[in-house]
Amino acid sequence: MKRLKPKVCLSLIALFLIASSCNTVFDDHYHPENKLNLNIIQVLEEDPEFSHFVALIDKADLRKTLGEAAIYTCLAPNNEFVENYFLDEKGYSSMDQVPVEDAKVYINYHFINGMYYMYDFEKNYRNIVSPISKSRRTNYKTRSEGNNPGKNIRIFSSAFFAEQGSDYTALFGEFDNNADFRIEGADISERRDIGARNGVIHVLATPLSPMARTDEALAADPETSIFSSWIERHSQYILGEKDEFGYVDTTLYKTYSFGRNLADENIASTLFVPTNEAIANYFEPYMDDIHNTLDSVPIHVMYSFIRSSIHSNFWYPSDLKRNDPEWSALTGYVSYGNDVLPTIQSITPASNSLLYKVNRIVESPDMNSVRSGIMMKYKKYRQWYWMLTNRNLGAGLTDGLYYQHSPKTLLVQSDEVWGTPLAEDMEVEAQELRLQECRAGVFNMDIREDGGFRKRFYPTDFGYILYEDGRFYDYTGHSVALLTPQPVWEKVNGTIYEIDGFLNPIDRLDNTITVYQKMLEDPQMSSFVAAVDKAGLAGELQLTGFFTYSIFAPSNVAMQAGGIQVDELSPEALRSFVNTYIVPSRYLFTDGVFNGRIANRNAQQLNMQGSWEMFTISKESQTASIEVANRQASNGVLHRINQIL
Repeated sequence: MKRLKPKVCLSLIALFLIASSCNTVFDDHYHPENKLNLNIIQVLEEDPEFSHFVALIDKADLRKTLGEAAIYTCLAPNNEFVENYFLDEKGYSSMDQVPVEDAKVYINYHFINGMYYMYDFEKNYRNIVSPISKSRRTNYKTRSEGNNPGKNIRIFSSAFFAEQGSDYTALFGEFDNNADFRIEGADISERRDIGARNGVIHVLATPLSPMARTDEALAADPETSIFSSWIERHSQYILGEKDEFGYVDTTLYKTYSFGRNLADENIASTLFVPTNEAIANYFEPYMDDIHNTLDSVPIHVMYSFIRSSIHSNFWYPSDLKRNDPEWSALTGYVSYGNDVLPTIQSITPASNSLLYKVNRIVESPDMNSVRSGIMMKYKKYRQWYWMLTNRNLGAGLTDGLYYQHSPKTLLVQSDEVWGTPLAEDMEVEAQELRLQECRAGVFNMDIREDGGFRKRFYPTDFGYILYEDGRFYDYTGHSVALLTPQPVWEKVNGTIYEIDGFLNPIDRLDNTITVYQKMLEDPQMSSFVAAVDKAGLAGELQLTGFFTYSIFAPSNVAMQAGGIQVDELSPEALRSFVNTYIVPSRYLFTDGVFNGRIANRNAQQLNMQGSWEMFTISKESQTASIEVANRQASNGVLHRINQIL
């Protein structure tokens, strides 16, 4: 017989010791009671303590399915627990009265897909590194029935209690310090890890009732009845999908139209649900705007608040704190606009969600911005409301992700001023023009930051609007009156004021009203126009869209006094001359908003100071005053100055 070498012997001994060590750790967690010659149902029916549960399985005709067709982990309830659920909770007078469908729901909730010994639950949790992933690893799936998906069920091991015990307390209350294995809020008895031919059985020590779905849990809680009624206004029922033979499943399945189906057991969510009191407190100052009843809250407002309350996946309390503000609702990162965590009062687990009840409504980006004024005051501004919800009139008013809304001031018209036809009755072209007219009153700044309205030009997406002595003037000179010196609505990023008419929007692509065309209209600029033409710059000053110019054109008298003879200069010299008076990519008015140095197209520094009649522009030692100012064009602003620079 061949003898083993000493090194080989040492290696075998080491392997034996490692294997023994692993077995020791494994045995500490794994004490199966082997019944591998029997399936799960046969093991259960050996013990009369489970006779009610077995009888339900037979009533539902699931003996073969649960005993032979797949691998399961069974959470076995004794007769007392079964009776408590159906006779006390469900209200049936006897077990014989239990309908098959109710029996199936209860049975399926006590069967988890796959085979998990207690050691497996512990290992699955411990092997995860990411804290948020560890939390979600407590989630398992119960058995599905046909097209009805199984429910989510949370299983907690000793490792979870050691690391996240506070999360369990928040969800299900205090736990024994010796707790090592729980299913939701139910205890597992010492009879666990009972191996069967098609899975494993853990015997429950306390009752385990099927967890309500999100929409059901909200409806069952009297403190969340208003929010529940809101989401139900967005519910609908749809037919199932076609099968492989082309037949349509005619079962009606519940779904929701706000972007996340709370009635789908396969979709996990976390909700910050405002209590009835929180909703009433939020709307109390605005009751006059919503017909004095919460039932009249506009459906778009409900929609907005619902979406700001819903987050994807499960978030335990420690996950929220650790990842704040990285958890985001359907509307964006709500933590940037709301201090949510201090408002949490309690947590209600549902089968496909965690419901955090909050004592203050979670404000959506829409309702956090000046846009909310139109949504809430829809009684007075119905036409604006319609345009906002149907024609994207509110574009740019709200940052839907981080609540960093750009500052805005809105000039709006009441329905009385709007007149007829109503927005929805307008022809397409007329409706588009009205949309632009409305947008001409949306200032791209918050006038509160500017100390209120004063004589100046205010920027909009459809031209600059001049304010002076209670009136607003558009580029054509048409004006409307400011009706409300005080704003009718204020929010974090702006204000709303009411006016008595519509302003004309300027079309920034209109090449018939460019700065070049404006120069052609002024006979006192004919010499400068000739210089522009000979320099080959006329075409460029006709460009619209991204191209903008502020031009300070010297008058004919100024050019003559300065000795500028267009006929005698080369195109190159004239190009340099003309570019002296052009500031690219800017709208510069004489309203005094801009004072300081700025470069012209020759990269020379021009100095601007003063305002209105006192406005001057200078280059080095030469200074010019304004003769005619602020002719607004589609691609810039034109001024006429009294001498060359």
